[in-house]
Amino acid sequence: MDRDRHADGTQDADWIFAVDDPHSLPTDRLPDRAEFDRYATPLLARRAGGPALPGAENETVDLSDLDLEAPGAPERSAAEPDTATGAIPVLGPEGEEADADAEGADRAGTATAPPAGRGDEALVAPLSRPGAVSYARSGTTPNAEHDEVPPNGFVLPERFAELGVFDALRDLAALICLAAAFTTTFTVAHLPALEIAGRIAIGTGLVALVAVHLLRWVPQTPPLRAVRVLRVAGMLPALLTAVGVVLADLVLSLPVLFASLPDGPPVGIGIGVSLLLLGALLGVEPRAHEGYLPQARARAIARRALVGVAGATAAALLLALVMLIGRVFTTGWAYSLVTFGSTLLSALLLGIVLASALLRERSWYVFSTAVVAALVIAALADNTLGLQFAAPRSAASGFVYLPFLVAAFGLMISRSFVRTMPVSFRRTDWLVYCVRAFELSAVMHAAAVLWHVLAAIAALAGRAPGSPQLHLIDAVVCVCFVVVSLFGRTALLTRPAVSARASGVVAGIVLVVVGFLDVIVNSLAMAAGAGLLTGGVALAIGLAAALMLTVPAPVRDEFGAPDVTRMFADFRARDGGRASLLDQVPDVTAETARRRAFPAR
Repeated sequence: MDRDRHADGTQDADWIFAVDDPHSLPTDRLPDRAEFDRYATPLLARRAGGPALPGAENETVDLSDLDLEAPGAPERSAAEPDTATGAIPVLGPEGEEADADAEGADRAGTATAPPAGRGDEALVAPLSRPGAVSYARSGTTPNAEHDEVPPNGFVLPERFAELGVFDALRDLAALICLAAAFTTTFTVAHLPALEIAGRIAIGTGLVALVAVHLLRWVPQTPPLRAVRVLRVAGMLPALLTAVGVVLADLVLSLPVLFASLPDGPPVGIGIGVSLLLLGALLGVEPRAHEGYLPQARARAIARRALVGVAGATAAALLLALVMLIGRVFTTGWAYSLVTFGSTLLSALLLGIVLASALLRERSWYVFSTAVVAALVIAALADNTLGLQFAAPRSAASGFVYLPFLVAAFGLMISRSFVRTMPVSFRRTDWLVYCVRAFELSAVMHAAAVLWHVLAAIAALAGRAPGSPQLHLIDAVVCVCFVVVSLFGRTALLTRPAVSARASGVVAGIVLVVVGFLDVIVNSLAMAAGAGLLTGGVALAIGLAAALMLTVPAPVRDEFGAPDVTRMFADFRARDGGRASLLDQVPDVTAETARRRAFPAR
């Protein structure tokens, strides 16, 4: 290292530069002309192949007579920076280039002269050879394009650039649903014909999903038309088999619709049928990377299919009500009473999901889709958890709702239907979905209160699980869930920002704690798992609401600190940017917080 010495012998510590190391250049301040000449003199001497040029420190060097582009000019050292860009070539191990040149010359039987074009190649700009140069601190460092910066260091291969994230998730979900259908209950009666057809349909769907992706990504020019045909043809047996099992259960249940079933239903639809139906609906629609984009016709087909699911749901509900009325005279009023309560709960959930899609209510659409997705994820482990909502059902003994629910879910997340919904996410949507969670909790637990009252009445005749006292206690607990949910919803809509969020978090914590205790009590008293009637829904909704109000990053502003006031102001004026009526209410917080002395006598 060399320091710039003044005439008086002192050293200038403001700027330190290396005269012999071209990789280290000054960055604190620009050098003057004399300092630049001192630095350039030894480099030019090495380039010319001669000794360093003598001269005083403050002499200037004339560079005009050095023609570096001339054919006879001396070759530039590999360690020198490029004169145009300042880029310094990366050198390999010592002697690597020389050994390679000598080896190439021996093979060709020629002298060890550098190959033609080597001098031109050394002068190529660094942008054309990104892997051959490194940039020093004061060199020219090109800015990377936005597309060249991989997220988290993961680089997707170029051939998969057309693969959409949501299309990949749909295929993965279809694969999981088809595989899970093997391990869960398919039918209760275990009819050999239906069991074999289901196994064949599941295997065909799995093979089709794998073959579709192999044909799409392995060949250099994939046959897109054949890929689309293979996808539809491979998933069609699974779709037809699932629908066929539901129709077979309906047809075989008609003769015994009003009769007692001591030996079980004639078919009985297990969770495996619903998972097979969902996997077929998710996998049958061609993807965007397969050369197909849904247009107006595909969107209309998706909406008509959803209307068809709603119509089939209404027909099945009507048949269940007719069955319940007939069972009053054959099986007993207690059985019809409890089954009517369960039918009401199922129909209410289906109505919320279908109405959110058909009426195109964005917040309810997203929230109900998330709710059904959570039910599907829980149903994948049905054999392990034994959840009540995923229990086998039959048209001969009640309302079969789960196949219709997963069919609506599969259509709602399909490409054709999603593209018709104005789905977007804003910062205030966390509050919107929290309000929706409290509303769903209030509605469903109000229906659960009715179910527990009906079950308590039926338990007097000994035709309902549990004792009447237990059902009455559960009814009171569900009333508490309704009150807490309405309190949380009202607080988020009307209270000041800080107290509103605090009240919502408290309401969520109360739902979590009381719901967990209710699950423990009911699991010991009735051997029932977590569900709507046993506190499981309150536990899940309370946890989700508390997390949505405290954890998400969109709640925070650009400085990282919570900006609750602005967030709630945007939330209450989110419809068209109109000012909220609550802004017209005077703020009496300071007045209510002021201490007042009790008047003395």
